[in-house]
Amino acid sequence: MSTPQPLDVEVRELLGSRKGEWQLIASQSGISYSWLSKFFNNHIDNPGYQTLRSLHAVLTHPSEPAGA
Repeated sequence: MSTPQPLDVEVRELLGSRKGEWQLIASQSGISYSWLSKFFNNHIDNPGYQTLRSLHAVLTHPSEPAGA
């Protein structure tokens, strides 16, 4: 059984796998594109647990497209 990754590591990996979608992710999460970029590039020392949880929720459970 593997040990779960820290939340920041998991979120960074999820962001890396969806680089072309950061504008959409920023819009859905309410977190700026600039913040996403800085976080991904390790320029934010303490990203905040709630911010990471919110971002993780968007990255793992994307919203349904409008009109669906």
